[in-house]
Amino acid sequence: MPKDTVLSALRVLVDVRNHPVLIHCKQGKHRTGCLVGCLRKVQNWCLSSVLEEYQKCAGLKWRQRDLRFIEDFDVLGLRQCLYSIIYQYNGYGLKRRKLMYQEENVVQEQHKPQATKG
Repeated sequence: MPKDTVLSALRVLVDVRNHPVLIHCKQGKHRTGCLVGCLRKVQNWCLSSVLEEYQKCAGLKWRQRDLRFIEDFDVLGLRQCLYSIIYQYNGYGLKRRKLMYQEENVVQEQHKPQATKG
């Protein structure tokens, strides 16, 4: 599986605006397992737990090259992307909170009515 494909899929997975998310592929073992393994690395799981989960879920069809792919996958680029996202809450209370990204906040600010002195 190309690393760019995994990186693109991970960007979708970590964006809470896309939740809930169902992860699947035609076979449901190797591509899904590699993607979830890389997601676990982003979530700061220890590598041994990531690889153990992959092997357990893949059953007898686990592959050594998939374990290497997960182990070698560099999540630093994705983490930097995540760190660049600016989260802001709009309103107060649990029901009114909304996760917004910087560009959404700018659009909302442009439509906010301005107070005038009278």
